[in-house]
Amino acid sequence: MPVLELTYPTSVFRLFCGDADQDVALRSMADRLPSDGLSQRRVRRRFDLRRATCRLLDSRILEAAATALNQDVAKPLVAWLGTYQNLREAAAETRGGEGEVVVVLTEPVPFTSVQGSDVAVYVGEDEVASFAFRLELHVELGKTSVAVRDGAIEEVVCTVCCASATFTLEGCPKPLWKPEPVSLPDVHLPVRPPFVVPLGTVPPPRTPAEEPIRRAAGRPPVPGRARPTTG
Repeated sequence: MPVLELTYPTSVFRLFCGDADQDVALRSMADRLPSDGLSQRRVRRRFDLRRATCRLLDSRILEAAATALNQDVAKPLVAWLGTYQNLREAAAETRGGEGEVVVVLTEPVPFTSVQGSDVAVYVGEDEVASFAFRLELHVELGKTSVAVRDGAIEEVVCTVCCASATFTLEGCPKPLWKPEPVSLPDVHLPVRPPFVVPLGTVPPPRTPAEEPIRRAAGRPPVPGRARPTTG
């Protein structure tokens, strides 16, 4: 089975849409706006704006809001993995160049990220309207191997990665952007630069089914590739 190698960073939009044109997604979002658009009620009632001007303003608001889809999903996911207690222990054990440790999580709890953003419209120095948007991301991982060296995560391999996302406008009943969920078998994520695991005291996440930390001579075996051996 082919291995999907993710880049670090990987944007939310690229994860779900690959190399698709984001302008197409913006046009789809515009079609999902309320019938009177965004600025019709909040701005036009204060200023004498033509309908065409309101539509142009709506497109600029959506362009600004959609930059949320360009944010990286890989680094927050790796940082979240770094909150597991046995990942912290592996980081402490290897800090100072003491070899490499591979931690295997058999059933990690789902990763969920919810972020809000506001787009404000100004006339001169006065704010005349503000629009609230919300991006929700949900990722479920199968068996996941994490390579830790010198206190940092260097590589992540998981047997399956299922992700879904929604992008909504406050007060709008339908999501502006809700791509088809993706299911990615055999995902390989080289972490460059390596993510240094914080060693402060942090309560462990909800208990996952985990295998003990294992010493490893090589990196986590990437599905479809030969497992490294030692003499």
